[in-house]
Parts: sequence; C-alpha cells; structure tokens
Amino acid sequence: MGNGPTLSEIQTFEHEVLIIGAGGAGLRAAIEASSMGKNTGIVCKSLLGKAHTVMA
Repeated sequence: MGNGPTLSEIQTFEHEVLIIGAGGAGLRAAIEASSMGKNTGIVCKSLLGKAHTVMA
C-alpha cells in the first residue's frame, strides 16, 4: 500500500450546496446560495482567489 492519508487524517464535510470552481461565477454562486441560507462549500484546484476569470 502507498503512503496516502489514513482514515484518521481524512476530514469529512457536509454541505447543502457544493460549488466546483472558485472563479467569478463560482464565487457569485456561493454568495447567492449563502444569502439564501444554504450551508455552502467551495472546491477549487488552487488557492482561493487564483482563478482564471480575468483571462476569460
């Protein structure tokens, strides 16, 4: 077996809304979902705020 994380090292989160991508559209969707009272999570591939929205 590899040297991956053990079960005791893995964190589990539960959300009503899960946003994939933290670009402009993803962050706006998260703001809207949160304003509607939804427990919202965001998954991004890099650091939050390092999206390619300005290149679009």
